[in-house]
Formats: sequence, C-alpha cells, structure tokens
Amino acid sequence: MEKPKTNKPKPDFAVRMVGQGIKPWAVPMRALTRTLNAVQRLMEHTEEKEEPDTQEVKPEDVLQQSASLHLLEIVSGSAVYRVAANEPAQAVKTLSEMGLSLSNPEGVEWGAELLGPIEDLSSVARSLGCSIEFWSPGKDGGVLATITPDSYDALSKLAFVRGEGSVYGYLERVGGVTEWHCALRVPSQPVKQIVCSVATEELVRGLGKHVYENVLVSGTVTWFRRTWQIKRINVRAFEPSKTGSIMKALERIHEAGGKAWDDIKDPEGFLAETRGE
Repeated sequence: MEKPKTNKPKPDFAVRMVGQGIKPWAVPMRALTRTLNAVQRLMEHTEEKEEPDTQEVKPEDVLQQSASLHLLEIVSGSAVYRVAANEPAQAVKTLSEMGLSLSNPEGVEWGAELLGPIEDLSSVARSLGCSIEFWSPGKDGGVLATITPDSYDALSKLAFVRGEGSVYGYLERVGGVTEWHCALRVPSQPVKQIVCSVATEELVRGLGKHVYENVLVSGTVTWFRRTWQIKRINVRAFEPSKTGSIMKALERIHEAGGKAWDDIKDPEGFLAETRGE
C-alpha cells in the first residue's frame, strides 16, 4: 500500500454559503454532505445514481485520498469550506463553466449531468435560506458560480418538456415513507431506473401486486428537452402487462387522455426498444 501524502494541499476553490446568520458549525452535516456530493458529481460528470451508494469504503482508499475532492478546513466568521482537487485546473474550469451557463441559461443545452448537481445545490440553498458561492482561491480570487434557492426552478422551465404520456417498463420497487413512489426500469433510458411519484395509496397497493413485472404507467411525464430522456413520471394510472398486443393497451391509455404518444413517429419500434428487443 502506498504511503499517504503528508503535506497538506493548498485550496483550489472555496464553497461559501451566504445568508443571514449562517455559521460553518451551524450548517447541518446532511446539508454540507449533500452540497459536497453535488460538487463531486459535477466534477465527475455523472448523472443521478440509480440506487443509493452502499459500497463499503476501504481504509486504504481513504488514506490514499482516492476521491477527487478533499475538504480542508473551516474558519469562523462565515460558512466557508476550502476544497482541494486532484485536478485543480479542471475543477476551476468546471465551476467557471457552470457559472457561465447559469448567467446565460437560454444558450445552454441542459443535461442531467449538470442539472442534477444544480438541483441538489439549489435544494440545500433553499433549506438553509442562503446562496451557495464557489470562489477561486487567493486575494485576487473571484466568484466562479453562484447557486440560489431559485436557480433550479428557473432552469427547469428551459430544460424540460412536460406532458401527459405513458411509459412501459419493469416495476422493481413500490412504497415510500414521506411520499408514495415506485421504481420503473426502462431499458431505452440512459439512467435505466426511473423513480416515479405515485398519486394515491390505492395506486401504490395496486402496483404492489405487480412488482417484478412489466407495467404500463400513465400520467405527467417530464423529459429533458435536449435528449428526451425521462426525468420523472407522476403516475396517476397503470395497466399490467397482459397477453396480447401492447399497442392495444396504448390505445386504451390514449383514449383515457395520454396524448404524448401522438409525437412518437414509430410507436412499435419504440416499444420494441423499451423491451430490449
């Protein structure tokens, strides 16, 4: 095993939470962890994870500082968190590009790899009643990007298309503690497992009878405008897979109000793709 580095790295950028009464020790650990995790995902250009990360971290990985970002210190006076990066130039470039995108959102083709972290950061800012700033280090350092409580909501109007539609997939999980949801696996989607909200407890009970089966869910679907990747589905009805034509099931959903299928040029081919054929 390689010996861990003994020299403390210099900060490459700082995360600053700006708001009335904000102190570094008063920020909940959950909020700080979510903030830093969002920045980590931004650096790694990863989308939202399908499942919670339950992989065990090995001690040697921690000692070797395998993560691309490392929190260095906090100081009294404001909620400032100094961060070192394995690739400093790339980290600053990524944050600068995010800042430029936020300043000119109409000219950006928003994707999940950027919107996911911004959604988390905006949620943290809203929960703490503050804005989150990313600063370059040094006396001459300036603001690279700023996330406000409203940043994600403003972007979502440009990034997403919403409409009534139906999605065919494999039901993997149903339940919820604070709200009802289900997990639908759709092979044609880059993030194959889509976590859907479910409108009623009655629907949850009905879906629960068809876990590990193919179902056709209908409701309000949110797509990324650029890629038509599904972001989320608010399920208001479903139909279990039955022997016979899937197209007939779609026709019934269409008659019930699901008009989004009108925009699909080749429904037969699309369904074959979702079934992995």
